[in-house]
Amino acid sequence: MNTRTQLMGGLFILALIPTAIWATQAKIQATNNSEDGGISVISKSMLSQSQPDFSWIYVQQDGEMTIGAGHSDDWEQLERQGNPYHADYLWVKTAGTPYVITDPAIVAQIKTAIMPMQQQGEKMQAIGEQMQQKGDAINSQTQQLLLNVATENEDPKIQAEIDSLSTSMDKLGQQMDELSKVHESLSNTADKQIVSLAQAAIKAGTAIKTP
Repeated sequence: MNTRTQLMGGLFILALIPTAIWATQAKIQATNNSEDGGISVISKSMLSQSQPDFSWIYVQQDGEMTIGAGHSDDWEQLERQGNPYHADYLWVKTAGTPYVITDPAIVAQIKTAIMPMQQQGEKMQAIGEQMQQKGDAINSQTQQLLLNVATENEDPKIQAEIDSLSTSMDKLGQQMDELSKVHESLSNTADKQIVSLAQAAIKAGTAIKTP
């Protein structure tokens, strides 16, 4: 390989470092978004944001859990036991005591509270999938560009395609940031509403204490 080719190769590699980072970030984002069937999970390692000593998890009739705020151990325990109630319910824990709320009227209010956050989460997941696709395309073009440099068969069209994909990735990243801010706000609102509903149910005796 002559000096010119070595120099060009080095310059291309340096120019492609940000592109590789964008592609990696896109994959990480998409992975996080699709984890456990959705991106509406408030937290699997923290308690409720509005009540530090309060955790909650919404469980669907089929046993799927896609939303809540609680320690990972809580999620794992509920996943192991499935759904013995054969209906949507809310699992909560306060001061170390777990409860289950199955009352249809309260569950309906909970569904209403979490719906905006879930809808926002679906929008974020769609953007994440687009970012993953473009990230894969950038990786593919990058590999081809490096191969062309190595064989002294340069193709400006490939660099132009990478630039175009990178621009699209930036725009998607901005959209994701905006959606994330809205999602965080909706999450905080939903968390407060659910904590309030759960506390009222516990006080009224509607919540069932579980082992």
